Amino acid sequence: MSQQGIRIVGLSATLPNYVDVARFLRVNPYKGLFFFDSRFRPVPLAQTFIGVRKPSGSMTKAAYAEMDEVCYEKVHEFAQQGHQVLVFVHARNATANLAFFFRDRAAKFVCYFGFILERRIE
Repeated sequence: MSQQGIRIVGLSATLPNYVDVARFLRVNPYKGLFFFDSRFRPVPLAQTFIGVRKPSGSMTKAAYAEMDEVCYEKVHEFAQQGHQVLVFVHARNATANLAFFFRDRAAKFVCYFGFILERRIE
């Protein structure tokens, strides 16, 4: 069996420039490009954008810490209301760093409500 001409690429991400990616991969946009937007979601996805002012120049540790804190507060607020939350970050290591920050922040203030499901013993 020849694999010539067979190429399947699946991307699972928020990718606003999917047409550019298809062009780069030389995919026929009318035949081989499939894009699924929010209309295909069984449950609507709400997006929240929060701006954090940074001091002039590059981002400082304080600015990143402020963004993490604001993000934690919003996630905690939604979790307490029983909502599921997805947080998108710009890099893989930022995912782990933010997860550790959430864990440490919740432990520091004993704010597990909304983050951990309580097990009932009957």
